[in-house]
Amino acid sequence: MALAVAGFAGEAQAATESPVLDKIVVSATKTPHTLGDVPVDAEVITREELLKRNVQSAQDALDQTTGLLVGKTSSGWGSKGTVRVYGLSAKYTLVLVDGQRLLGGHQNAIDLQQISIDMIERIEILKGPASALYGSDAVGGVVNIITRKGADKPEFSGSLAMGSRGTAVGSLSGGAGSENIRTRFSYTYRESDGVDEELDSYSEHILQGTVSLKLAEKAEFTLKPYYSFQDMPDQDTKQERYGINAMLDWAPDDLSSVKLRGSFFDFSYKTDTDDTVLDNYEFELLYSRMLFESHLMTAGYEFWNERRDYYASAGTNSKIDQTLNSFYLQDEIDLSPVVLVLGARLDSHERWGEEINPKASVMFKATDDLKFRASVGRAFKAPSLLSLYDEWMMGSITVHPNPDLKPEKSLGYQLGVEYAFSPDIVAKASWFRNDLEDMIKSTVTRVSGRMHMYYENVDQAMTQGVELNLDARISDCVSAKVGYTWLDTEDKLTGKELTYEPESKFVSGLNFTFCPASLTLGLEASYTGARFTDAANTEKLDGFWVCNATLTKKFTEQTEAFIRIDNLFGEENITDEYDIDGTEFLAGLRVKI
Repeated sequence: MALAVAGFAGEAQAATESPVLDKIVVSATKTPHTLGDVPVDAEVITREELLKRNVQSAQDALDQTTGLLVGKTSSGWGSKGTVRVYGLSAKYTLVLVDGQRLLGGHQNAIDLQQISIDMIERIEILKGPASALYGSDAVGGVVNIITRKGADKPEFSGSLAMGSRGTAVGSLSGGAGSENIRTRFSYTYRESDGVDEELDSYSEHILQGTVSLKLAEKAEFTLKPYYSFQDMPDQDTKQERYGINAMLDWAPDDLSSVKLRGSFFDFSYKTDTDDTVLDNYEFELLYSRMLFESHLMTAGYEFWNERRDYYASAGTNSKIDQTLNSFYLQDEIDLSPVVLVLGARLDSHERWGEEINPKASVMFKATDDLKFRASVGRAFKAPSLLSLYDEWMMGSITVHPNPDLKPEKSLGYQLGVEYAFSPDIVAKASWFRNDLEDMIKSTVTRVSGRMHMYYENVDQAMTQGVELNLDARISDCVSAKVGYTWLDTEDKLTGKELTYEPESKFVSGLNFTFCPASLTLGLEASYTGARFTDAANTEKLDGFWVCNATLTKKFTEQTEAFIRIDNLFGEENITDEYDIDGTEFLAGLRVKI
């Protein structure tokens, strides 16, 4: 069952025995578990792992995770970093920061570039349908980025890195506090020329913070402000984001916990001809309580208001918004050695009505080392504001709304087995399948010499596959990770495979620490298999390998230098991987006080 019903997730620490299975995950059930005991398929990337890899962006942090396909496009205004889960488009991945929905991305996907690596404490990844807890967009899975807590004593850190493509990344962070109040603030500046310096160059500023106030022994109030600004002068585009996430955690007694969360997020995208502003307003109330010693009940209500304001220099302006009210209920039932999780969520919308999405998960612990997991659940993605309400121009094409659009729906299944050869060596294998229907498709037709685009619920698709993972800490100085995903996809209307979805994806990593020299060497290799580029499956791209290396030298407990080299063997000219264009390097220095 959950580690601590009445405590906070960060305080729910088990006695560390396994570096893999003892990681804490909250997102899977919205209650704290160790990764080894959570009934739902989940993964966690820790801050320590990010520092070892010397990655400088959230998209780089995710690219060695099995089952994910991370897109990187330095030329894109809203797609510098996107993530796809189990062969589904990036728009079907829900990206959160401390439970808050983000805004700003291309084709309804979220751009990971807006998140500073310096403020990340851990990244929790759920694979498979999760609408029973999270509602719209959680079709392929959920990526919840948990930011760092405030400091209870003065501390300061900074880093500066420079490398190829005119890339420079600098960050400063600091914190101070006491037993009752903790603070932390972080500033990151990043600039790069990208692949084509006459088209891709950009600069950005990211400012994040945390302020926590202890109201009582088991009550804490936290504010997390955010601001970022990105400028791409060659494309005449500017992006600005700001928001605040407020949370109250309270444990009325040893058997229950209450969480209140309210947030606001604003995204504006400006060009020389128009200005688009998107706003999110969220409120969530969650209550968990242990009943009858074997039932951990979680109930919640969520309010989500989404707004879009559009201003054009030609005078064509529009304002649209929509609201979802949601209720969810979950029961975690401990029938040791079986744990069963049953949950469902009701989402209500003024236009398309109600959606009910149930999910059932079960874990059977055959022995302390051998566990089996299975789950089945429904998920959905609501139609976007634009597709429902607003007529607009995309170049010379008139895009028409369809007020009769229905949510896109999916039914997902997972079966998995996990075996711990020892606390330091853990293997996992799983099978997954997703069946999608009522997928929204856009079609373009010519009417009276003009081009028009229309939206319809017509497409159907299937993705299924097998995922294999092996995590091993061979010694205190050597660790390794290997992962493989085999993927099968189908457009159910044509019987053809989905485009740009590789049949095979292999990732691996190896870390050596030379303790006497305080030197850490990391090696990574990944393979992306062949994939079709056209719906008729007549043109196919070859598979490719990418190998990376990173080296970190610790001079003192407060100072270390690092270098990271990506694409060691200079892969380039890959049609669907714009950023893979020869070898890159980045070298830097980190200091903390």
